[in-house]
Amino acid sequence: MDPNKPNVAVCTLCKTSYKRANSTSNLLDHLNRKHFTVLNWDRMHVNEEREEDENTPGTSEVNTSAVIPRAEIVTTGPIVTRQKQMVLSNRFGTVSEHQLKDFHEAIVRMIAEDLQPLSIVENSGFRRMIKLLDSRYEIPSRRTLGRTIIPQIMEKVKGNVQILLNAASHIAITTDIWTSMNTDSFMTLTAHFVDTNLRELKTVVLCTKKLESNHTGVHLSQVMSKELTEWNILNKVVAIVTDGAANIKLAVRLMDIPQVPCTAHRLNLIVQQSLDISEEDEQDDTDETGGLKNILKKCRNIVAFFKRSEVGNRLLIEKQKQLGINKLLKVKLIRYAAAAKAPTFLDHDEWNIVEDIIPLLRPFNCLTVELSAEQYPTISKVIPLIRGLQGSLVTKIPRTPIDQALKTNLISNTTKRFDGFEKQTLTPKFSRAILLDPRFKKVAFGVEDNANEAEKYVISEIADLLDTPNAANVVNEEIIHEQVDNVWEFLQSKVTSIQSQSTVTSSATALMRQYLNIPH
Repeated sequence: MDPNKPNVAVCTLCKTSYKRANSTSNLLDHLNRKHFTVLNWDRMHVNEEREEDENTPGTSEVNTSAVIPRAEIVTTGPIVTRQKQMVLSNRFGTVSEHQLKDFHEAIVRMIAEDLQPLSIVENSGFRRMIKLLDSRYEIPSRRTLGRTIIPQIMEKVKGNVQILLNAASHIAITTDIWTSMNTDSFMTLTAHFVDTNLRELKTVVLCTKKLESNHTGVHLSQVMSKELTEWNILNKVVAIVTDGAANIKLAVRLMDIPQVPCTAHRLNLIVQQSLDISEEDEQDDTDETGGLKNILKKCRNIVAFFKRSEVGNRLLIEKQKQLGINKLLKVKLIRYAAAAKAPTFLDHDEWNIVEDIIPLLRPFNCLTVELSAEQYPTISKVIPLIRGLQGSLVTKIPRTPIDQALKTNLISNTTKRFDGFEKQTLTPKFSRAILLDPRFKKVAFGVEDNANEAEKYVISEIADLLDTPNAANVVNEEIIHEQVDNVWEFLQSKVTSIQSQSTVTSSATALMRQYLNIPH
């Protein structure tokens, strides 16, 4: 500092001059920005991490312009934004119990969400990566992970799910039976309910149980009842969605819970039956009729060849790039043995048939995607979408006789499988759901009588709710009788007189008419 210029300071390292006031904040800021190495020499040999989370107190950015509000820098240069370092003990100290639990939970969550095997914790590459990220963390063995850590986290997650289920008033269940590659059978139960706090639809998988006995209706009923009882939600279940198998329908009926058929499963059956594909057809190599099944068999042979031939697949990719094609039609491969030579390709007429099939099947794919949502209920969309599907199929004009026959089969099977969805006898929940959806009401019904019948049943349910005695009204009446000078007594008597002349059915009917008269 020059005695002749008390308001100016000169850096002894770079000779930069600064005007100073009553504070040295700007001088310290200059040292941090320009001479950080000299100022922090003892820290330069430590491998420090920088965190970018602005919500963490140790990582907030420093605004250099706010540090020197009363001083003007004589020499100009780029202003470097710096970040504070995290506390070194958080990086090089002993791992706390809380941090250890977080590490374990992160690994378990990665295995569950990414469908990784437990053996990943023994892979050398994975262990090397973890050591690089944090050398303090001792990766648990596969045995410890499976026998100790996962069960502990499982109990924690199960507790959180139980809290959500306890708060739910009504729960719907979807279930299906599937077979693994080892031919083991499993049943999965999934719960769907509205979160009362967030007001949104929640979906949680309750269990995946291995079936150790024959898949009879009685056994499946026992498995589901036991699982729902363990979660303490058996009395909250209002419906169970299943496929159309006789055993699972019997199981739900034995539980005395309404069964709702899976619409996506029915759509799949319609397509399969219309194409007349079965495993017996796949294994039958004597079909040389040149019909639709033979064409589809050729398509599967072509797909199988390119899946199993490295040279063929490479040439196919090159041709795709030349033609600017990103995707090819994929046909399901069912127990097909690898071909020893190149397959027989489709001729011109067969390509025309395949091109006509795609517009006929595309609406079924659109419906399946639309009805597979998990964030909102879709039951009220079923009838409108089915009516739209039928209308779409009618407008299709196939060019070949085979595709014309396929169109006829698709329309016939759709009508047969969804003919009773609007009626109240077999599947009443679909029609009542669409009636109570403000977007549709009675408009989407194909038959007006079905809409009127659904309206009658909904009015009956409303009347049952209105017929429930209200304790508050009883208390109010007692108070009025006790208070002789009550000024509202004249009005209460008139209201009581009007209520005595009306019934719960007439009130329910009025509410329904009011709802239906509201614009869509």
